[in-house]
Amino acid sequence: MGSLIGFESLKDSKEFSLVYKEAKKWHSDVCVLFYKPSQENKIAVVASKKVGKAVVRNKSKRLLKSAFVSIARDGLVSQGTYVMIAKGGLDNFSFVNILKSLKWSMKKLGCLR
Repeated sequence: MGSLIGFESLKDSKEFSLVYKEAKKWHSDVCVLFYKPSQENKIAVVASKKVGKAVVRNKSKRLLKSAFVSIARDGLVSQGTYVMIAKGGLDNFSFVNILKSLKWSMKKLGCLR
């Protein structure tokens, strides 16, 4: 993934464990969003095998990344670490619905400016 609008990707399992343990989380109909305020901007998008086969998992991750980028491009995202875990059936939602759901989750966690 490299750099995604100024966000680096989470790499090792220690970082993931820390986020899962310390971050605030919000369940929406498309994903579970974890947010941990910090000085560094990091992001990870995860899809387990429960979501579907590889093609569906990759599509789900692309949709979530794209929605996040469009929110971040508007300058709405606060600094911190984000982990998005895709839910099954995500690929059946329209992009507009995914965007609305992600924005609502971010609003609930207080990570929108």
